[in-house]
Amino acid sequence: MKLKDDFYKVTKFCKTATGNDYIVEMNPEHAIFQVHFPNNPITPGVCILQIVKELSEKILNHELFLKKANNIKFLKVIDPLKVKEVTFSISVTSEGETEHKVSAVVHDKENLFSKLSITFVYQ
Repeated sequence: MKLKDDFYKVTKFCKTATGNDYIVEMNPEHAIFQVHFPNNPITPGVCILQIVKELSEKILNHELFLKKANNIKFLKVIDPLKVKEVTFSISVTSEGETEHKVSAVVHDKENLFSKLSITFVYQ
């Protein structure tokens, strides 16, 4: 299930020296936040992973499948009522024609929320 334009939207994009930065705004009214958790919404880790996957698919212009989660760290929760925008800094290194290592850092100006190192393959 795609989350883009429903659970989150990209408000800004820019290329960087090391990859791509996507400024993302979560939808605090989304049904996921109504159950995770009522009156105290927290962005689920699996949703952060899905956003990284979708943004990586945009970079590579191809659907991806998770092959390996090399290292995933959730360092701080993202409350969409308190944090309006977060940046997904993503860099992709291709290993052969169909395997891609993705490094992602999820942050804002003051906080580091997540660090992910993932291997995707073409679906």
